[in-house]
Amino acid sequence: MKVMDGLPQRTFSLRKPPKVAIGLWLLVAIPSLLQFTFPQIYDNLHRDSDLIIDHGQWWRVYTSFMVQDGGVGGTAFNLFVLALIGFAAERVWGTRMLLAFVPALMLVFSVDTFLVHGPPGGGNSGLTFRLATSIAGLALLIRPGRRHYLLAAAIVVDGAVLLLLGDGHGEPMITGIVAGLIAALVQRRWPRVWQPVATDPDARGNTPKPEEAPEPESDLEGH
Repeated sequence: MKVMDGLPQRTFSLRKPPKVAIGLWLLVAIPSLLQFTFPQIYDNLHRDSDLIIDHGQWWRVYTSFMVQDGGVGGTAFNLFVLALIGFAAERVWGTRMLLAFVPALMLVFSVDTFLVHGPPGGGNSGLTFRLATSIAGLALLIRPGRRHYLLAAAIVVDGAVLLLLGDGHGEPMITGIVAGLIAALVQRRWPRVWQPVATDPDARGNTPKPEEAPEPESDLEGH
């Protein structure tokens, strides 16, 4: 969120809401809440390496973020943070870019799930972490400077410490920065397609300064 302070941000209103952020939140919230009444939802959607690798249930790789394994408290926390980060991400990435960015994150960073036997579970924390730290990757390209370098370095160090402690959340923290940097490069390469917020004159933090009017030239008589 501190990185976001220094970036151009698109504004939203009741008439123009953050559609992707709301849609993503509902996509996670509805099955996550229904699973407490209908446990079979979790059974059919959660991540299970044995079922994915050995029994061909590949869809679990892409549906495990829609259910939660942390109980009521963990679900409430995950949904709250997703709402916060989803809104922030759409403000700095823009609606069209975020709509493509979220599926790309899920597609690219789920490949290892097909290859590695990991513990079963569910939750959107991995996706949320990548969305959050992708903002740091974006900042490194469009607003390079000591402040953003230090904040990005702090995120990488934090992620590395988590990995050393055996917490898998460290990986999406680090890879999210890389994904954000790559997405920012794509956005810069094809600005007409992805509509960078940084080029939007109405975005907060990027309002162009009005040009100063030239001073009138005086004639030889001082008029």
